Amino acid sequence: MSIARIFVLLILASLMAGCSSTKIAESWEAPDINEPPASRILLVAMIKDPVTRRFFEEHFVAEARKKGVEVIPSHKYAPNATDHDEKAEIIRIVRETGAEGVIIAQLKGIEKEYNYVPSRLDWFPDAYGSMFFYDYYYQSYRAIYRPGYVGADNYFKVQLRYFSTRSEKLLWAGNTVTKNPRSVVGTIEQIADEVLSDLTGSSLVKAKGLIRRNLDSGDAS
Repeated sequence: MSIARIFVLLILASLMAGCSSTKIAESWEAPDINEPPASRILLVAMIKDPVTRRFFEEHFVAEARKKGVEVIPSHKYAPNATDHDEKAEIIRIVRETGAEGVIIAQLKGIEKEYNYVPSRLDWFPDAYGSMFFYDYYYQSYRAIYRPGYVGADNYFKVQLRYFSTRSEKLLWAGNTVTKNPRSVVGTIEQIADEVLSDLTGSSLVKAKGLIRRNLDSGDAS
């Protein structure tokens, strides 16, 4: 399924969904990291459609700016997805941007999960109703029967990987899941917020006003 198709499905899902929520379903961090937090991060969205890729990167970067994290969208240096297919091209982009870390984002699609909601009988009034016979007799007609039904939840999944450009090693990996996404922009913002909060909380990425990782050689300023 193409990424453009995924975004269309995301928009359609938002029209039918209730509350949306994004969380990091799984995450991993490399042990014994001995390097200072990165100040400049390059974001590479692995999306072949240039419009969709730019849309994702721009809104991710906008949310990062709110958190005081400097994230650079790769599409400004390689407008076409095939421009960084080769190692030499991605090396060029890293050098031009001065990035100390790279986030690679891959959209994995939308999964639908069905569940059965059983029938139920709601009574009004409940514990706070009248204790008198005539009042209760009248108000008991307000009992509401809710038949059972099959509901569906939509789960939008994105895979993210964070690499150091100093060591070229994978330092962090995470998969985000958004339940019942209500808007494309809101979903991207939530993903950025969750991922960057985890990276700054682990001192892998530097945000304005945050204390940097203590290294064996001393505190990095």
